[in-house]
Amino acid sequence: MKYVLLFLAVTGCVHKNEKISEFDKWIKEAEIELLVEDRKNKELELIYLEEMGKAQDNYDIEAYEFFFNEYIAIPRLDIPDRLKTHELYFIGGDQVKY
Repeated sequence: MKYVLLFLAVTGCVHKNEKISEFDKWIKEAEIELLVEDRKNKELELIYLEEMGKAQDNYDIEAYEFFFNEYIAIPRLDIPDRLKTHELYFIGGDQVKY
């Protein structure tokens, strides 16, 4: 009886560890996807800011309004502070969008 309980305890722990490691793997993949999407958004923001600057230099109000509206439409993702030290985190342009 003692050995049966010991066997059940050991196999139960292994099963829980496998679930935890799969969950950790899933979380890491989701965090990387979030950082990649955030980088794409910030790079697009930089492009629009550059185009807005060119439109200002050329006094092109229509182009400025177009790129401004496109810039505002880009979603700003909420990145947890712990991910801001990750190697894939991209700072981008201004820290505060609005």
